[in-house]
Amino acid sequence: MHRACSRSFLGLAAALAVLAGCAPTAMGPMVMRLGPGDPSQRLGQIGVRTGPRLSAPLAGSRPNLAEGERFRGDDASFSTQQWGMAFDAAVTWPLTERLHLHTGLQGEFFLPLPIPGYGLYAGASYYVGSERLGLAPAVAMRGASDFGIDSRGGPGNMFGAEASCAFTFQPEKDVSLGVVPFFAWHTLGSSGASDTSVYYGGVLAARFNWGQLLEKAELSGGFGRVKMGNGASWNVPIMGVRGGR
Repeated sequence: MHRACSRSFLGLAAALAVLAGCAPTAMGPMVMRLGPGDPSQRLGQIGVRTGPRLSAPLAGSRPNLAEGERFRGDDASFSTQQWGMAFDAAVTWPLTERLHLHTGLQGEFFLPLPIPGYGLYAGASYYVGSERLGLAPAVAMRGASDFGIDSRGGPGNMFGAEASCAFTFQPEKDVSLGVVPFFAWHTLGSSGASDTSVYYGGVLAARFNWGQLLEKAELSGGFGRVKMGNGASWNVPIMGVRGGR
């Protein structure tokens, strides 16, 4: 009896994954170094950020798709076929006072589990300036996939690199403000087709202390643009919220 129930549950979970899964979201900027940071302590963060599903034009050009599944570009910037939310778990590791390593894991925003798009990213930043004012150029690489599942905006996989530079200001202790422009390049695959894309834009970000539970709360928002090698392009609203300590 218990075995039968277990098989039924696994079958239902697999069906839900296929029906409701999402292609991976390209969160950006991957690295946001808001201020010099603590050279003696790593920072862990978890939250939700948004970005484009870069595989959408490839997946949305297939024949026999329903109208709501086709790529619509600027006519539907918030369409979940081409724009998504992803869980973001990140850790910043200080190597020296100025040089920090950044690592992260993403999973698509589908409750109760992030199904099926997952990704990893890693990069480094270097801070130049004083405790009050400075800039932090950064580079990062990422890879993500939905493992070939026919999902929203997919199936799709991506691999790419990003350059960014945070211009930061600390008006008071434990408060950091920043402007973070970025530029990313990706190679993409979907249903046997492949293409390349550039994704660029910028965000405004703020990080501040918020009680004992979340020593570092972070809010970000901005705008991006995707341009594909095949000529497709669309606007991307960027929003994010993370907590850390």
